[in-house]
Amino acid sequence: MSLRRIFKVVAFGFFLLLTCPLIILAWIEKAISSSEGIFVAFGQLLSLIPGVPGIYLRGGYYFGTLKQCSWETHIGFGSMFMHREASVGRNVSTGSSCIIGPARIGRDVRLASRISIPSGKRQHLDEQGRLSAETKYDQVFIGKGCWVGEGAIIMDDIGEESIVSAGAVVIKPMPESSLIGGNPARVLKTL
Repeated sequence: MSLRRIFKVVAFGFFLLLTCPLIILAWIEKAISSSEGIFVAFGQLLSLIPGVPGIYLRGGYYFGTLKQCSWETHIGFGSMFMHREASVGRNVSTGSSCIIGPARIGRDVRLASRISIPSGKRQHLDEQGRLSAETKYDQVFIGKGCWVGEGAIIMDDIGEESIVSAGAVVIKPMPESSLIGGNPARVLKTL
């Protein structure tokens, strides 16, 4: 194990300990209610801490609260998860100001800044497409090795090893190994 890796492990452990009170309160919230208010509030608070300390604090907090989250992540300044059902693979990196719903993000995914991954594309509609008072969250999947450009909105699945161009709006499933762009997004090229 290299000296750099040892330093990262020790630093992560230290910042995980710092976030333990927040993690415990988020666990208590999950145990006694279906609300995610405390979980989201702590994520918002930690999203405002700049630099390397902020990256490690967010990593520790989400490691302890998300459905699954690798300790080897980089969650950028202003970025936050809105649902604890999200899962984040190894070596995932987000830029600044990303808002992520109950997504499943594969390993080695790179997200640029200002990306939105809401809870699917029909969270306020029932099965017949009518407006509903009950909110339904869909889990969006981003396959391993994908790159997503600045300002993209991802409302449906993206296959592995794909590139989504800046500003794209993905509203239907996209195949693997594709260059994706436009509004609504479409496959521009097979990679």
